[in-house]
Amino acid sequence: MQSTQNREALERRVKDNLQKVREHTTKLRKSNSQLLVASIITSGTSTLVAGITAAQGPVIGDGVSGWRIACIIAAVFAFAATVCTGLTQQLKIAERLAEGNQCFSRLNALDVAIVMGNRSWEDLAKEYEEITKTYSEFL
Repeated sequence: MQSTQNREALERRVKDNLQKVREHTTKLRKSNSQLLVASIITSGTSTLVAGITAAQGPVIGDGVSGWRIACIIAAVFAFAATVCTGLTQQLKIAERLAEGNQCFSRLNALDVAIVMGNRSWEDLAKEYEEITKTYSEFL
């Protein structure tokens, strides 16, 4: 009786944790995509502004002031690209996303093992304990 209750409690916890990990990794994936797209767009825009200005001369304004405006615009976009790239690297989003995916896979495998009932309670509990220690950020 106690073993059945323990299995059911563990199964609920695993399913709850699967949902938490899914939500966490979805947020990380969204942040990673947004920063990557922002970095590409701002970097490309900076290059485009600089390239057009170099090929045709200043599009906005004339003479030195036109060149100055073009350089400022290109610099602002280059700065934004650098910030986006720096944030992606500093926050280690890609690494955390990979860990989150690993956590989800291990929890999913544990969930299947619980449902199948072909592993001992001790093995299941040990596996769950290891997952919670390894992936505490996600649980």
